[in-house]
Amino acid sequence: MMPAPLLRAQNIGLDFPTITPADRKIMTSPVRFLLDFYFSRSLRKSVPVLHDISFEIYPGDRLGILGLNGAGKSTLLRLLAGIYFPTSGHLEVQGQAKGLFDVSMGMQAEATGLENIYLRGLQMGISLGEIKQKLPDIMEFTELGDDIHKVFDTYSSGMRLRLAFAVSTMITPDILLMDEWLGAGDARFKAKVKTRMDGLVEGSRSLVLASHSVALLKQLCTKGLVLHKGEQMYFGSLDDAIKCYDEIVKPKA
Repeated sequence: MMPAPLLRAQNIGLDFPTITPADRKIMTSPVRFLLDFYFSRSLRKSVPVLHDISFEIYPGDRLGILGLNGAGKSTLLRLLAGIYFPTSGHLEVQGQAKGLFDVSMGMQAEATGLENIYLRGLQMGISLGEIKQKLPDIMEFTELGDDIHKVFDTYSSGMRLRLAFAVSTMITPDILLMDEWLGAGDARFKAKVKTRMDGLVEGSRSLVLASHSVALLKQLCTKGLVLHKGEQMYFGSLDDAIKCYDEIVKPKA
């Protein structure tokens, strides 16, 4: 018997409201903004960002999303993560879908590194007990030592990256969503990141990765989804998806 899909998207679409110069004037007045929002929003125009996207992801699938800049790759990932909700169609997700988009998101500048571990972990839905269990691994990964008790805002960019990455990757989701591969930092830290990322991919039941690197997608993915101007051009085998993508990027004679 074939297993149930971890994720099923059926004709999903996403529209964003347009903001005009007049709208910006309204937003400077909270009262006018609320009145407009509740009583005039039916008149507000919107533009389609994604249209009629359909695909399924099963346990073990590694899906690569291809498309030019502005094709809708990042928007689709955020929709799958629950940051956006589809304005049309139906999206069904079984288990936890977690995105690694901006690993520094949610870090508090005035809190210490240790406090940020707890604050960010709680935001991610991890219990205090689980955070305490994972604390030694996080501390080892960051290599911050006693600096973990200093205020986050005093950290160098490298220290911030190490802490943010360690915290963001402390859990392994059922569906790992990634907007490009994480690999910042010096050569030694990049090696640690690669090891951690390989473990996340291996531990996750499924991967969805948006990338411009065809070589990386060939290395990690088994299926492909091609987007162009917010519309789905192909979903199926990765090799055929790459051929479809090549046709899009090929200069027209």
